Amino acid sequence: MSFQSDTLCQNTGMMREAIVQIAKYSLSDIIITDENFNVVFHNDKYISDKQFITLFDIIDELLNDDFRIKLDNFKVSDKSHMYIKLLLTSSIELGAMPVDIHFCKIKNSKNQLKGFLVVLQDVVQEVRNRIQKETFVDIISHDLENPMRANIQILELILDHKFGYVNKELKGILDELLNSCKYMKYMADNLILKYKNEFEACELNKKKCKIINLVKDTCQKVMNILDRKKQVIELLISSKIPDVNIDKDEMEKVIKNLLINASNESRENSKIIIKIDSDNENVFVSFMNYGYTSNKAVLDNLFDEYISCSNKFRKIGFSLELFNCRKVIEAHGGNISAQNLNKNGKTITFSLPIN
Repeated sequence: MSFQSDTLCQNTGMMREAIVQIAKYSLSDIIITDENFNVVFHNDKYISDKQFITLFDIIDELLNDDFRIKLDNFKVSDKSHMYIKLLLTSSIELGAMPVDIHFCKIKNSKNQLKGFLVVLQDVVQEVRNRIQKETFVDIISHDLENPMRANIQILELILDHKFGYVNKELKGILDELLNSCKYMKYMADNLILKYKNEFEACELNKKKCKIINLVKDTCQKVMNILDRKKQVIELLISSKIPDVNIDKDEMEKVIKNLLINASNESRENSKIIIKIDSDNENVFVSFMNYGYTSNKAVLDNLFDEYISCSNKFRKIGFSLELFNCRKVIEAHGGNISAQNLNKNGKTITFSLPIN
């Protein structure tokens, strides 16, 4: 690796040495050019160590007219950084591989443009990891979820006495098995939703909906989970709640996740309060449980990936539930937050815009 020119390096010996050391151990190809894209320095991670004159000599086959226009526009813009993803399939120097290319402006103390720092990052492993994740999601979606759905349907038929009378002892066992199957499906659904949000934009099919009815219907669907801990739900509803424009299926998942979250965090024989209110701009839905409080650091990051507020166990699936809730709520243009409820539990509230 070598500097082709001292144009950008006058009186900056320490800076030049720092760049050399970083480039030596970097997994990316680092290129420094002047303001006209003449190469001042480069290392040789993906490109052969020869005397290049301009950046265009290195990745010339990629620099079609559209690409050159982007670079020219970036040069005169107020932006300091530009990022491009490319699949290099024809470049002799770089070979066939996906790369991320970052362009960053270099300016002097007078804010005058003096050159560009260009980083070519090999993302082959990133692409491989994504393919593996997508394959994993497909396995969960088909090879695991379908048998779980079938087991749930069969157990429900048995418990409805469709195949004959079920005595009390056997009913207790089948109820427990049914709840376990439903919980596994619930966890699988959240894992699928998480990766769907990661790989794709959250596409919504919005329609006018009465949020009160949606909350009531969802409560009925999770009563079997609350019954196991002998918990009850109390609804507190303002006199008039306007309709909201939402994706009903996605919002049902949010409400279900927050109800199960409240149940997990609550003690046995406790009450879960759902409060629905509104102002001129938003509808607010709050889930109050009387269980455990969390410190500020946990509350601030409660809706991030792999964060659990469980006092007994760190359950990754639990954190994905709240992470998915945040993604769906934000896709609707709303917000979600959590706070401690005095010293006896916590409240999670989400908002949805009325218009």
